[in-house]
Amino acid sequence: MVTTTVHAILHKQMDSTLGHLIYVVRDGPLAFYVGQSRRDVVARFWEHVQKPSRLGELIELNRPQSRDWAVDFYTLADCRPFVAQKSLFAMQAWEQFDMDMAEQSLIAALHPVLNRDFNPQPTALPSHYQGHHLTGQPPSAPGPGERIWLNRMSLAGWVYATDSHGRTTWQHPDGRTLTDQQITPYRQQNRIP
Repeated sequence: MVTTTVHAILHKQMDSTLGHLIYVVRDGPLAFYVGQSRRDVVARFWEHVQKPSRLGELIELNRPQSRDWAVDFYTLADCRPFVAQKSLFAMQAWEQFDMDMAEQSLIAALHPVLNRDFNPQPTALPSHYQGHHLTGQPPSAPGPGERIWLNRMSLAGWVYATDSHGRTTWQHPDGRTLTDQQITPYRQQNRIP
């Protein structure tokens, strides 16, 4: 397996991924997407950003933090631990699987946020990420630390509203308006603007 960042791929700092067929985009343990490509996986990743696909839009909505998200490139051999093997005989191992089986197995193991096929229980996108409209799910409930921060924001006069595209803006009675992306550093540092 080879791991890089979204930033490295977008700035063409990635070495060859020859032999790697499956890719996972994640932020720490949270997997956003599992994909495959029969040709160059880096070129396929670029297609997501340029179209943009749901993954490309999620990356764009969460800039600049998304630049640090990890992208793992897997060979079929790397996927072996995830693929359940079947056998006709109890003592015989069946060691053949293809790219589709590898991708489906990684999706089943990681429950990525954006994959719908082969993923009956996708992980909910945590509330501090932008792009909940891409998942078809409401934002996950904030954790205790986030609730405290939201309460502090409210006591400081900040209110937020979400538009029809899922974008959040924060407004203060003194006339300041901040996008959710501008608020993210404050949220991460548990500070009030």
